[in-house]
Amino acid sequence: MENVETWKQIINILLVDDNPSNLLALETILQAPDRNLVRASSGEEALRFLLDEDAAVILLDVHMPTIGGLETAALIRERERTRNLPIIFLTAYDSAGNSHISQGYSLGAVDYIIKPIDPESLKAKVAVFVELYRKTEQIKKQADLLREQNIELENANLQRLSRLIDLGQRLAAERDPEQVLVTFCDAARAIVGARYATVGILEDDGVTLRHFFTSGFDRAAAIKGGVLEACQRFLKQRFKGNRSLRLSKANGLSLVPEQPPVTSLVGASILQQSRPPGSLEGQREKIRGWLYLAEKIGAPGFSEADERITVTLTQAVVFYENARLYADLQCHAAALEQEIVERKRAEQERAEMLARSQAAQAEAEEANRLKDEFLATVSHELRAPLNAMLGWVTLVREGRLDEGSKERALEIVERNARAQKKLVDDLLDVSSIITGNLSLDLEPTDLIHVIESAVETVRPAAEAKMIRLQTELDPAPASTADVFQLDPNRFQQVIWNLVQNAVKFTPPSGAVNVRLRYLKGHANIEVIDTGIGIAPEFLPFVFDRFRQADGSITRQHGGLGLGLSIAHSLVEMHGGTVEVESEGEGKGATFRIRLPLPDEIPCEAPPMAAASPDIAMPESAPKLSGLRALVVDDEADARDLMATILSMKEAEVQTAETIAEAMKIITDWAPDIVISDIAMPGGGGYELIRRLRKGGNKAPAIAITAHAGDEARLRALAAGFQMHLPKPVEPYELVVSIASLTRRLTYC
Repeated sequence: MENVETWKQIINILLVDDNPSNLLALETILQAPDRNLVRASSGEEALRFLLDEDAAVILLDVHMPTIGGLETAALIRERERTRNLPIIFLTAYDSAGNSHISQGYSLGAVDYIIKPIDPESLKAKVAVFVELYRKTEQIKKQADLLREQNIELENANLQRLSRLIDLGQRLAAERDPEQVLVTFCDAARAIVGARYATVGILEDDGVTLRHFFTSGFDRAAAIKGGVLEACQRFLKQRFKGNRSLRLSKANGLSLVPEQPPVTSLVGASILQQSRPPGSLEGQREKIRGWLYLAEKIGAPGFSEADERITVTLTQAVVFYENARLYADLQCHAAALEQEIVERKRAEQERAEMLARSQAAQAEAEEANRLKDEFLATVSHELRAPLNAMLGWVTLVREGRLDEGSKERALEIVERNARAQKKLVDDLLDVSSIITGNLSLDLEPTDLIHVIESAVETVRPAAEAKMIRLQTELDPAPASTADVFQLDPNRFQQVIWNLVQNAVKFTPPSGAVNVRLRYLKGHANIEVIDTGIGIAPEFLPFVFDRFRQADGSITRQHGGLGLGLSIAHSLVEMHGGTVEVESEGEGKGATFRIRLPLPDEIPCEAPPMAAASPDIAMPESAPKLSGLRALVVDDEADARDLMATILSMKEAEVQTAETIAEAMKIITDWAPDIVISDIAMPGGGGYELIRRLRKGGNKAPAIAITAHAGDEARLRALAAGFQMHLPKPVEPYELVVSIASLTRRLTYC
């Protein structure tokens, strides 16, 4: 039935062309019983249709008066509702060359067809999107149905849980043992949804009947009609090795006199809740009674869930035992007092459990709130620089800027690109820290040089805000080595994060002081600022991942809230500690790192290169004259960029988009080095290096990948590459790496 309904679904196909004859031709080609071909003679008419209606695909003429096809497509893409709607552009000629085609694909076109149109080809392409639309709608309906079923199931479970809680409260408040069983029998029948119910309780000998109650049929008539004996026989015969039983056909048990045996039944034995004196540990529990529920209302039989809830309901016999015990011990004051104490303890445990549950729920809600804030922050921090980059690139391409403005535009694009790279690096660092994959390259390091390098990197930002950035770096005591075993790059990252954080949160004309002191066997590094300070309630969370004092979208200062968390983890990996102090908002903050002094004076530390986050292409970069380089990348922009960089250094460059094309060039041209992207269709860089090495070619190869980290680097080296460079690749780093591998270092 569902397939028939799906087949009969009429699907809209929007045809947009200012020429009626073209529209008629398209209708003739695409006409089908399950399609509604909607005509639109202009872009305005097409947009009006899409305000309230959907379409599987749009066939859009490029050249139309008033609003052209490309402009219409741009307006369609601006609306959230139609952003992903497939568009096939149609045009009678391509006088604009590839510009129209490129612009059409940039607007999300799925195809660009030059007239005259091949009917069979057009039918096939449109059929694909019609079927895709049909399948998508079918999946949506199935998802809605599944969601409704889940809601119904959840509501049913919640309703049962509510009834169980209510039953427990009522039974706990009841003191009459017989009334407990009457209430329990009626409630069990209502909770499970059965037409009949009966409960029986045996004496301690397990044979003699103590209580028998029914619900849904007359108790006296049942006793007179022999139902009681039938229930006892059924218990003895069918529950020898079973805790519960579920039947969906006639089974010989008749609960209602003068009625045929029941056809659906679920039952559970009631076990003795406490072990009698003298019984052995692990001895099988004794059956004390039964709970039978018969004839499921609204269904042919009982489900597994009904069986489980029936077993759960039998636990309520504890309330019967409590009521019986209460009645038996009325004359014993001491025993009654003990019972009250036990009940109070149980209530206290329930209250404590409820408090723990509420605390856990609050913690989960707080974690969910932090996750939402973090996702919003990531979106903002990535989109903000991207907006500036795209805007300036657009202005440059339109040719509206003079040379000075173009240079400024390039500086802005580069600065924002590096800002995005920093965000991605922070996310990767946090991921490596969480998974335990971050390692340190320890070596003898001059601590003062590391601090000075990090401070100098931040100084331009401080000067731009007119902030006084000062250092007070004491030399190490004569009895102590001034060289530490550190990872210089990672520890410089720590100092940079703290100083950059201080500059960011210090208002103009403020001050940031970086001090190094040696106290009690430790090197103390302090970053002191006169900034906005930290509220006392936020101090315990300063080093938590993704936590910011102001995480709203209107916050004054950007960032993901990862820098301090990364710094904290890196300091601990170096064997040190980091802490923060602040007297409150508006009173500045002090971050303090404590590193243990080295036990022995190590060898002199190798000189460290000055920190420079901007790696440009200096004139002294090595030349690659006469070098044959093959660049393999499926992305044209990345491929052209690397080819341009190498050509600027006088290398002979050929490029390939696919593995097959690359292998042909390698065979015909014999390059001196291969630079290949890893993630490409058809096997990627790993398949290329496998074929290269299998054919006996030993030319050095560099892997280019967006996956940074030790795991990606080791995998590339193991595959046969000589070097691994993570994206984005700096031009200078690429040139130096190639010169190093090919031993062709010549300088201008």
